[in-house]
Amino acid sequence: MNYGDNDTGMMSSTLQNLTDYKMTDMENVMEVRSERVFPINSSTYKHIFRLDTAGFLDKSTMLTFKCKAKDATASAKGLRANTFNGVLGAIKRVQLHFGDYEIQNLSEAGKWATLNHLYKVKPDVQNKKLSHYLGNQLHYTVLDSEDAVNFTGGEGITGAIVPDNTRSGINYGNFSTGVGAAINSQAITADADGNHLHAVPLGMLLGALDRRDLPLFLFTDYKVFLEIEFEADSSKWVNAASNNNYAGGEQLKAASGDVLFESVELCVDYLIFPSKVQEDYRVKTQQEGGLTLDFMNIFNIEKTLLGGSANVEQREDFRLNVLDQEVHYIQMVKQLPEGTNDRVLLSQRSDGISVNTLQYNINGVDTFPTPQHSPLQHYNQVSYVLGNDLQVIKPLYCKDVNTEYSMLSPPIGNLLGKYNILALDLTNGEPSIRGGGKMIGNYPIIVKYMRKPHAQITSNIASNPVCGLTEVGTLDVNFFCATTRLVNVRTLPSGGMSVVVSNA
Repeated sequence: MNYGDNDTGMMSSTLQNLTDYKMTDMENVMEVRSERVFPINSSTYKHIFRLDTAGFLDKSTMLTFKCKAKDATASAKGLRANTFNGVLGAIKRVQLHFGDYEIQNLSEAGKWATLNHLYKVKPDVQNKKLSHYLGNQLHYTVLDSEDAVNFTGGEGITGAIVPDNTRSGINYGNFSTGVGAAINSQAITADADGNHLHAVPLGMLLGALDRRDLPLFLFTDYKVFLEIEFEADSSKWVNAASNNNYAGGEQLKAASGDVLFESVELCVDYLIFPSKVQEDYRVKTQQEGGLTLDFMNIFNIEKTLLGGSANVEQREDFRLNVLDQEVHYIQMVKQLPEGTNDRVLLSQRSDGISVNTLQYNINGVDTFPTPQHSPLQHYNQVSYVLGNDLQVIKPLYCKDVNTEYSMLSPPIGNLLGKYNILALDLTNGEPSIRGGGKMIGNYPIIVKYMRKPHAQITSNIASNPVCGLTEVGTLDVNFFCATTRLVNVRTLPSGGMSVVVSNA
């Protein structure tokens, strides 16, 4: 076959292009810059950090710290973070500010993180991965006939689910007398150098980082502050093995102020994307209307339900002021007065009530045809909010009458109904933050709650063990509400930056 000169030249040029492997495009490489950031201001329980406005703030940024007994006397008590949620119980409040603008201010941040992150993942991840960072280590066992005898001096129930004293971070000893209580791992001593270094990802604590990385490079005209406040009352999250005289009313918990915090730092990951990516963000701030970032804002509303009478219905309407906001979910954490059967979860629990119903009034309309009363209905709503099943064993969540009388997990085991969360999912199915929730008008959300508490009840089986604790006490309630928050960033003609924070 013969080719003309033009054809030959065209083929030669094509072959050269096909075999030219030189890089002609600009490099498209993301860099991760990790830095240790120390507090710019610290007190005993409060630490303030200033973040560099470079790149994106990654959700894997770690808050690292060590727990330390305040003195040798406290150390001798045998201290350890509770095995249910570990040091998450130590995180009292988290605040994020861009200059004078408040991006998030969440009290009881550790409790919110426990539900929405720790017990959202599978048990293997909880105990094999997160326990290394958080210090949680709660395992369970099913009593056989021999274990039942040793469990409470002969009052144990074969087949009951209780904490595993061998594999858990704490040996709770005999659950009736407390004999044998000891720390199995990660003891908190007065020597901070020998104590475990804990790390909590900021993605667990900040709703703003839950679904996106924050483009801090847009806020060069503002100072970005992160404030962490730890829990001063150690009894709410720390166990003390020596306080184990259960018969005498000791609750295996530390005293307020027994635990302090040292080496509080941030291990920050800044994601440095190619200049083209960051420039695209800056260009959007120069367009009409600027660049709007949306994220979840979580806040805590505290309520109280006064004590009731045994076997008498008690009704209360809790009003949540979220007017003119887009709400994604509501989570209800409730606690009865502390007792001797709270030594496993301590104050990190959410107490269940054997008979209670729930109805929500949204924009003047009831959500359900009839109030929800079944624990399965309540569990399903929590699962809808989390996006998957709440990863706890049944007796931790269920405390209905049937579960109590079945002795699936007797109250003396400190598990029955200790993590009964109530919730409502208000998303509309759209995979977005802005526009994915429910707009609330000029009416507050009304949570219509009814409980019918009982006094302490016993089983009819041999030795008549207690199968249900009293529920008539005052109920302290925390409502975690997730709403849409918007941050609008605009470049001014003068070259400055304007930031406006608002709710949807």
